[in-house]
Amino acid sequence: MTMPDGSYPMPTPRVRFDVINQAWAMLQQQMGTWVLVMVTYIVIAGICSYVLGKIPVLGFVVSGIPTAILIAGVYKVALRHIRGEIPAVADMFTIGDVIGPIIVASILTTIGEAIGFVLCVIPGLVLTALWAFVPLLIVDRGLDGVAAMRESLNVLKGEWLMITIFMIVVALVGVAGVIACGVGVLITAPIAFLSIALLYRDFFPETGAGAPGDPYSAPPL
Repeated sequence: MTMPDGSYPMPTPRVRFDVINQAWAMLQQQMGTWVLVMVTYIVIAGICSYVLGKIPVLGFVVSGIPTAILIAGVYKVALRHIRGEIPAVADMFTIGDVIGPIIVASILTTIGEAIGFVLCVIPGLVLTALWAFVPLLIVDRGLDGVAAMRESLNVLKGEWLMITIFMIVVALVGVAGVIACGVGVLITAPIAFLSIALLYRDFFPETGAGAPGDPYSAPPL
């Protein structure tokens, strides 16, 4: 079946697990850079979370903000790597123009996921998975926090079970690194970031018919 302009409709993207193998192959190309990226992330996130976590009442929400900003920065590195550019630690700190949306999304997703985990855990896991593309949409497409949450939910809701399983598998990959004397996370964490970024690119291609603002998306909620 062809479109009115004679072109063929684009296939609907699906969650695929082979991106994990692709991520491992990419990591081997820039292993040194990625280790430095993760060391930077862990040190800064750890210090900020410890300090802000001491704030009464709001510490739970506020302490996660620096981590959310750093995660967005790591995804910026991942997107550059996927694009074929040479990634650098400095890329983590080139997201100043989207810090506001990242903070908004961080607070809202943290609250939403917390409520979901209270409701028998499974809803929290599903919500976390459905919002997997939020930081990437903000960094890559410049969406505001609420729009990024909505867009991520829209494109992944049809794959809610597979994306939940995928995120669990990716999390287990990260945990495997922690078990390996802790230092293994410097290898496994980049695999997780790259895997999610590669899957994001399936749903939000950088060029062609899936250009910015025109992702493969399901009907809006």
